[in-house]
Amino acid sequence: MTAAATGLGLTHMTLSRATAATPALDLTAYINRRAIGRTAVLQWEARRLRVAAERLSHHLPAGLTAELGNLLDDSSPSIETVPQDRERLADVKLSLGQEEIRDRMASDLTITDPMGVLAAAVDEWSTSRCEISSSIGTAKGFLDWFNDCMARNDERAMLIANPDHYLISSPRPGAQEVIEVTGGAMLAARFLIDYSDNVGVPITRDPLFPVQTSGWARSGDGTKIGAVRHQFRDNPQGGFTAKLAVAFPATLPPWMFSEHQWHLACEFSNWVSAYVASTRT
Repeated sequence: MTAAATGLGLTHMTLSRATAATPALDLTAYINRRAIGRTAVLQWEARRLRVAAERLSHHLPAGLTAELGNLLDDSSPSIETVPQDRERLADVKLSLGQEEIRDRMASDLTITDPMGVLAAAVDEWSTSRCEISSSIGTAKGFLDWFNDCMARNDERAMLIANPDHYLISSPRPGAQEVIEVTGGAMLAARFLIDYSDNVGVPITRDPLFPVQTSGWARSGDGTKIGAVRHQFRDNPQGGFTAKLAVAFPATLPPWMFSEHQWHLACEFSNWVSAYVASTRT
């Protein structure tokens, strides 16, 4: 065997061992206790990517419209391009900037702001739930990663997780301003969530999930219009499970709660993937 061949063989062997030493990430979402594979979640994301692109495409500068070209194609959404498409959509949102996003969502918010306050007036809540199991990572590791993104006001990490995120910014530590289309909604809504504002959150804490974050979502005038409690635990076989829950006013139609389960599956699957990728750099 020549020296070159020997070197090539060693290189191939080294790469093979490195690949074998880096296990593939296995993500499974559970909606109503039914396992949902990654492909189904990506198909949901592909459809929402196109919806968001169509919403933003009106009156965009030509350069930004071109960035959304693939998403505006009339063919059926393909999951093969979802990674690139979510990058493009996030680029467009960041290029527009927060003030332009607020301007574009203003007509939605003139409707959803008072509707949210009215819906919450009865002070009764129903919950949208989803679980995600990751084969890699730890409960604390993931929440530390998420909290660090929030502390650094990493808008891209927050936006890219779901096509229906239009603005997620941290005005102060531990808090976020959010403009998003919640699952099943036709219009965007705005709320402020403070993860230290969690007294009386109407979602039961599960003692089997020791790592958790929670907080009330409030309208601009301070009215409680929803809440979150996301809980995490390490799995005995490795990896971790996220138990995700969002409380909405109980007066909302039932399909809003079922559709938001897919919203949760999409954003947290992408956040978990980003967290795992960060552990490998």
